[in-house]
Amino acid sequence: MQPGTDRALSRLSRPLLGPLSLLYKAIAFADLRRKERSARAFPGLFIISVDSLSFGGAGKTPLVMAIGQALQERGARFAVISRGYRSRLEKSGGRVEAGHGCAEVGDEAMMLKARFPEQEVFIGRDRLRSIAAAAALNIRILILDDGFQSSHIRKDLSILLVNPGHPYHYLRHFKFLSRRADIVLRYRPALRARGERCAAGYDFAIRAFLDAAGRPVDIGAAPLVAFSALGDNERFAGDMRRWRLAAFRGFADHHAFTPEDLRALEALRREKGASWLVCTEKDFCKIRNILAAGAPGGDLQDIPLLRARNEIQLPDGTMAGIIEHAAKKGFI
Repeated sequence: MQPGTDRALSRLSRPLLGPLSLLYKAIAFADLRRKERSARAFPGLFIISVDSLSFGGAGKTPLVMAIGQALQERGARFAVISRGYRSRLEKSGGRVEAGHGCAEVGDEAMMLKARFPEQEVFIGRDRLRSIAAAAALNIRILILDDGFQSSHIRKDLSILLVNPGHPYHYLRHFKFLSRRADIVLRYRPALRARGERCAAGYDFAIRAFLDAAGRPVDIGAAPLVAFSALGDNERFAGDMRRWRLAAFRGFADHHAFTPEDLRALEALRREKGASWLVCTEKDFCKIRNILAAGAPGGDLQDIPLLRARNEIQLPDGTMAGIIEHAAKKGFI
């Protein structure tokens, strides 16, 4: 089809798309309000909801880990409620155990369990079932990872991440939703790129590079080849450019890495003369079993692979405010 024909069809379709979009917004808004009116409250629990306006890559899981770390440092017991996206247990739900794999419970759930082995992580589409399972263990503080669409659940504290550089899959249709959050945080680099004020934004910082055994490695000025399978690969690539990044490869979010993928990345590392391959902690959860089990010929055992511990950086006082909110209600 010729470009001129495409433009003509686009002009003809606009009068139709407007009413359809309005109808969609009206139905979705009505459904949201219906769920809110019948939302279930949990007076014996303190539910923190971590949300974003885009479908992925805004930093929800790093924020969940930061909140979990702050709670754990204060001796609090908590559980993370996640979906387990594209995992075998996503539909039935369940409690994440140390022996689970990414295919069973999802890469994010595995990463959370690895970071907090003494805390509980539950997955499943049915968030109410996961909440009930946590409450049955007498866990009173719950972190709801991506509870944005769970309007049938009343939250005690809602935190919304906004990256102005992402397509606003929700905000485009429901601008009022950001006003329903208790705390709204905007991604600082994207604000700078738009020429907006960024003093109160959030950012990310790589705090350490860890080898397969979890030991810190000082990479110095060594050249690197980095890769990731995130909702926003460019964000990780940008972070890695603070070092000597020789090449970067991005994969689809939640990509299941194979031995062939690792061999191709190792070939790229050698081609570029880089000293290390670097991935995210989320991706390492999917790769470590390949390295542990080995592959035919044992050619993957010696890959110089590191994982970057990339932590969210919040405006001053944000985390203290979250903890204080829970403490005032007697949950810490």
